Amino acid sequence: MRGLLAATLILPAFVFAAITPESVTGMKLSASDWKYISQKVASGQQDWLSVVPSLATRVSKQQADQLEEALATALPVNTKQVLSVLREIDHRKNSKPGGTDIVCVLKVVKSDNSADEYYADTRLALLDEPDGARCLWNLERVWEEAKQYQNKTK
Repeated sequence: MRGLLAATLILPAFVFAAITPESVTGMKLSASDWKYISQKVASGQQDWLSVVPSLATRVSKQQADQLEEALATALPVNTKQVLSVLREIDHRKNSKPGGTDIVCVLKVVKSDNSADEYYADTRLALLDEPDGARCLWNLERVWEEAKQYQNKTK
């Protein structure tokens, strides 16, 4: 009986503590909150992507790195929305995450099979997106540089 009463009293606190895109910009965020937000952004969910520009001005260096990684992961998934977010970040003077020049190339500088797959998927997605020219140009430029470097070190 006491267990049921305790669960009834504690459960609402967990339900109301859930992070939503609407609540995230006004909250003090913990490390686990950032992990959750990064996962949602990386999945390409439009509601989570839309809050990134407002978060971009108040993040630490580590959180900015997490947002960059999440945006790069979301790029081939929800290309149009990620490019929109990157344009907003590019135009804000005090945004800490990098914009188009960083996010579009972040995952192709790795020298493993995941970079090959990411390049192929992202390139195709950007070719279908009229606003993706700058990102595509950066992606292809860095991809070629990375391949040339890999060939020299073999």
